[in-house]
Amino acid sequence: MFLVVMRLTILFGVLTAIYLGLDWYMRQDRVKRLNEEHAAGEGGALTREDYITRGMARYDRSWERKLLLGVYVLPVLSALILALLANYG
Repeated sequence: MFLVVMRLTILFGVLTAIYLGLDWYMRQDRVKRLNEEHAAGEGGALTREDYITRGMARYDRSWERKLLLGVYVLPVLSALILALLANYG
């Protein structure tokens, strides 16, 4: 039982590292694009910081951010399906 708990802990640790890395990358990419948009004249009278803050608030509510949770769901779901197939298939 201890071995199973250790493997699950390591699995969720690795998945968390992947999630944090992807989230960091996507945030940096979004900030870069927002900077480029503001430099191109979008955003009207907003300062660069306000424009980026509003853009990142939209990103936090976006479907892209929610899709990142698939990092946890897909591997766990596929492992459960494989376990069910191995036992009952």
